[in-house]
Amino acid sequence: MSSPSKAPVISIVLPTYNGAAYLRDSLDSCLNQSVNDLEVIVVVDGSTDDTEKILDAYSSHPKLRIFKQVNRGLPAALNAGFAQARGAFWSWTSDDNIYLPDAMAVMLHYLQEHPQTAMVCTDYLVIDESGSAVAYDRNNWACFLYRSEAAARAGLYRSEFPLVEDVDFFLRLRHFAGPIDRIPRPHYKYRHHKASLSSKQTAKRQLVSLRLHYDLVMRGVEELDLKQLFCNKLSMSALYRDSQCMEAIVQFAHEQNVPFANELETQRKFLNTPAGWLWNRLAIAARGQRTRLQSGVLLLANRARRSSLS
Repeated sequence: MSSPSKAPVISIVLPTYNGAAYLRDSLDSCLNQSVNDLEVIVVVDGSTDDTEKILDAYSSHPKLRIFKQVNRGLPAALNAGFAQARGAFWSWTSDDNIYLPDAMAVMLHYLQEHPQTAMVCTDYLVIDESGSAVAYDRNNWACFLYRSEAAARAGLYRSEFPLVEDVDFFLRLRHFAGPIDRIPRPHYKYRHHKASLSSKQTAKRQLVSLRLHYDLVMRGVEELDLKQLFCNKLSMSALYRDSQCMEAIVQFAHEQNVPFANELETQRKFLNTPAGWLWNRLAIAARGQRTRLQSGVLLLANRARRSSLS
């Protein structure tokens, strides 16, 4: 399919790997944005399910461009997609999540009104497998739009930090290109289900995240309390009873010669005991309960606001 001669304002990259189950909903939410001047770049990352059959039904869509590659992972798929992007503003989404119809319009208007802002994000709703809203998130980066020149300053998505490649990129973007602002309204639906990457890799993410944040601190991109960082990642690994990850965290601490490495080893031994695991679980559960209560209040407030507008 030949590309239109006029470059769009917005480029959305949609990488997909065996995500046929929700792909239609995700793709439709991209193509049906109230902003008409955009392109959607689907990168099929070696899918072996019905993805290509689904995409065949969209092959003549004027906003859609489809690229295929052997399976190389999410960072490589994102880099491949953005290498083809022609818009001045960029975003990407997963094949199981959904933009609300005005998401791009709202974020584009914000960036046009705030020229010093490198990226803007919005709150979002967490939905279950059936699409029902179960939580409200105002803290994480899931629905976003950033300037292409900001992306050039941040650099590519790095394959050495799988599972947290997005956090890595956004932190570098904020450091090298400018602030990330937030619109306190939900314009996105983030689907949480058993087959999602975030659900399957929660435990494994702890070590990768630790290495990432340590790297960024050493580069001067982040300012963090390193002892607290190591202890938090060890605590989360203990929650999932991932002894191998706990040992790797302590080994990494020794390799980096951090002054609290021996203290971390003592904590690891305690957390591996039944009493230590229970103490850790209760502490994490208490923090999680506060977060869930806050999310529930925000979800109810959002429903009430929508009801008043209807």
